[in-house]
Amino acid sequence: MKTLQLTLILAFTTFKSFSLGATTNVGLLNSVGSELLSFTGIPLSAGIQNIDGDGAILQIGYYTLATTQNPFLGEWVAMTGTGTSYVTTVGDGGRSAGRFKTISLLEAGTFSFVEPAVGTPLSLRFYNSTTIPSSTYFNAVSTTSGSFNWVAPSTPQSGMGLTLPDTNAVWQDGAGSAYRTTIPIPEPSSSALFALVSLGVMAVRRR
Repeated sequence: MKTLQLTLILAFTTFKSFSLGATTNVGLLNSVGSELLSFTGIPLSAGIQNIDGDGAILQIGYYTLATTQNPFLGEWVAMTGTGTSYVTTVGDGGRSAGRFKTISLLEAGTFSFVEPAVGTPLSLRFYNSTTIPSSTYFNAVSTTSGSFNWVAPSTPQSGMGLTLPDTNAVWQDGAGSAYRTTIPIPEPSSSALFALVSLGVMAVRRR
């Protein structure tokens, strides 16, 4: 049923692409029992009914070095949501706390981000507040099933989606962090982590 719901949501935007060039869409749907939560387990705000994007911050994007084995490797690139040119066409408002449904229609040649290679795993990144500056924790989720891997815009329209729960879901902060924002903000960058590891190796060698 959850997959059918997301399919219907994705189909909802198909008619909007008739006047566009090559397009693709990305969507998210989560159900009762898979609510997105704060660090302490409180469901995130879904916003006010019929107002898109006023609830907790959600972004769909990818990590620059993402692989099927590690979808969270590299630097984060937001493709949809706050900080991008793409807003949801089916909003998260009016749902129970912690539950969201989003969809964004992306047209080739209009991207405000570097298009990932075909097959790159996408991720959903979610924050514990209604703005990124006011957020203190985040987490990200992807899937190893391949259903959320990047598909290039095409005619007719292509699409990809993530439904939660997903038996193949993987969480950036590990399985124990499922559905919760547990990673502190600001997070160490990959380059900073690499520098720290290098310093540690040098210190060990000097001993």
